[in-house]
Amino acid sequence: MNNEVVRVLVTSPLGVGGVTNMMIHIQEHLDRSKINFDYLVFHDRHEPMEDRVLSLGSKKYVASADNVKFRPFRRIWRINEIRKVCKRNHIKILHYNADCAADMTNIIGAKLGGVQYITIHSHNAGFGAAGNGIRFISKILKPLIPLFCDNFYGCSELAARFLFPRSIIESGRCSVLPNGIDLEKYDYNEAVRRKIRKKLNLEGKYVVGHAGRFSDQKNHSFLLDIFQAVHRKNPNTVLLLFGVGELQEAMKNKARTLGIEDAVIFYGASNEMNKMWQAMDVFVMPSLHEGLPVTGVEAQASGLPCVFSDAITKEVGLTSNTEFLSLQEKPDVWAEHVLKYMNVQRKSERKILEQAGYDIQQTADTLAQLYLNVAEKL
Repeated sequence: MNNEVVRVLVTSPLGVGGVTNMMIHIQEHLDRSKINFDYLVFHDRHEPMEDRVLSLGSKKYVASADNVKFRPFRRIWRINEIRKVCKRNHIKILHYNADCAADMTNIIGAKLGGVQYITIHSHNAGFGAAGNGIRFISKILKPLIPLFCDNFYGCSELAARFLFPRSIIESGRCSVLPNGIDLEKYDYNEAVRRKIRKKLNLEGKYVVGHAGRFSDQKNHSFLLDIFQAVHRKNPNTVLLLFGVGELQEAMKNKARTLGIEDAVIFYGASNEMNKMWQAMDVFVMPSLHEGLPVTGVEAQASGLPCVFSDAITKEVGLTSNTEFLSLQEKPDVWAEHVLKYMNVQRKSERKILEQAGYDIQQTADTLAQLYLNVAEKL
């Protein structure tokens, strides 16, 4: 492999999401003449970020079980699909971005396909609304993680403790890999702010922002309740939502039911989130659980005040204008905290995030060195 580009297969949906954005940003900061990423996805469809990674020299591999009608069998079927993909394409190195220990079924498939080195990277800190089946499978498979994986990362200490067995934690075999971003790209920019606000017809508005997949974990239903209270207290407010997902239509219906549909913008996916953050005035994230949300880092990098749920690790609180509220608090309480940032002066937070280790180049250099060394040994 010494005379060839080292290729690392990454598991990441190529939709709009924090983990996907992070992996692509890392890839853009690699010396791609030496090392590059390919992507393994589990649904056979065109994704919003697909063309972008293909332009970076990536290959997209599909291991889909969508044709299996009986949902409980899909996980089993996918093991063989992953095995075939890895064997057919001679995959040697896998970087697996994991939600929970149930993902070990996919990792086993990769091992059966001949993968020799596996990094498991924890991005979650709880099960949230996951069913009993996922919880049971995770409990059974968690002890297998040290047997099948070679390297252990958590996006936060909380995420590491959630996924990895105690033996991994206590032996010090795992480490925190910060969810780095391009700090220069996300830095606060007043000119961009004016341009995007004019484009979205947000001039003179107090913009409450959120970016995240429309899934149970992100708790959009409660976010809409919060915004209804915000809008009742101050009608000159707008909720700006970025993301797609299975609950998007349900949330549009709820906005209509709450009578706030004219004040809620369902923007969908965007390839220019660094610019979109500039248009907001406050970022609100009432997630049921998170590892360490990349979107929270991006929002703070753009100088935004942030209101997080206390189910999210406090490690994401990097700047002075961040706070954590209980999900047990009523929407009116959240609304008061959201509105208190109306007169906050935005400023660059780049130096603070850089000192905290959230510069994407640092993250990219760490992974590049790891996999170049691994490839040499293989």
